[in-house]
Amino acid sequence: MKGISYYIIQNEVGSLNLSLIMYVNQNEITRPLSQFTTWFYALFFIALIVMILYSFSVNLMIHRPLSKLVKAFHMLETDNLNIMIESKSKDEFHYVFNSFNNMALKLKNSIEENYEQKIALQHSQLKQLQSQINPHFLYNSFFNIYMMCKVGDADGAAELSQKLASYYQYITRSGADQVPFYKEYRHALDYCDIQCIRFSNRIAYEYGEIADIPPAITVPRLIIQPIVENIFEHAFEDDAREGMIYIHAEYRDGGLRVTVEDNGNLATDAKIEHLREKLATPSKHIEKTGLINVNNRLQLKYGPGSGLFASRSSYGGLRIDLIVFTGKEEA
Repeated sequence: MKGISYYIIQNEVGSLNLSLIMYVNQNEITRPLSQFTTWFYALFFIALIVMILYSFSVNLMIHRPLSKLVKAFHMLETDNLNIMIESKSKDEFHYVFNSFNNMALKLKNSIEENYEQKIALQHSQLKQLQSQINPHFLYNSFFNIYMMCKVGDADGAAELSQKLASYYQYITRSGADQVPFYKEYRHALDYCDIQCIRFSNRIAYEYGEIADIPPAITVPRLIIQPIVENIFEHAFEDDAREGMIYIHAEYRDGGLRVTVEDNGNLATDAKIEHLREKLATPSKHIEKTGLINVNNRLQLKYGPGSGLFASRSSYGGLRIDLIVFTGKEEA
């Protein structure tokens, strides 16, 4: 009424048949409540500002450091051991970051020490293998040269002398342990030639060409000759029949496989199974046996899946497969 709002309260008086109506100015009732409305909006905006500041502080003090720590762990999973987290604050995360940095540094040092120990073990095993020059092999080789000279076989003596010199030059040379595969393969064939002469050609060998194997493929030295040597020493003992050794190599999908087989009849199933178990059992000490020595060196350098594997040959004797993964793909 006339621009003023009123609250109207009506009450019926039945005994008098009247209606009692009271008009109250709205401002007289709501004016005391308006100050509470002002306080409500003021406190609401204050609470909103506090929530924003709290969210920002939580993001700055907790979320960002945790994100930085998670990223560091992801980088650590990718073998990046040079990661270090910098911390400018002196809060709890400063302690966590320092602990992470110390852990990464210790892990890096442990891996480097373990790697150096493996390399040292490989060097020691190679040196031991190089020092295992059988005196009987040397004596018999020189005796064969002497007999060839006695019977006037100058060409045979010259050939044997040349292969013997090449053999000892290869196993005694110092320098890098890695050599091109074709040189290691050629060395094993030279050893076969020398041994065939020693055994008066009672034992022969066949070999496959390696033209399909990339010349850039390198392998540790003295990994094939011990396999062939084991066959000459153990496969044809006291066996009157002619022995044959078969050597084949192939390279496929980053995997190099060298197969050496024989037709001897001295390798029983029990002996093959015993050899297979020895090759499959990890050895932490330096093994004097040529085959075990080679197997340990290959597993140390190339990891699981590489090494020597024994089985029954299709020719009736022993079969040794030498497998190394030289590329990123596995055969």
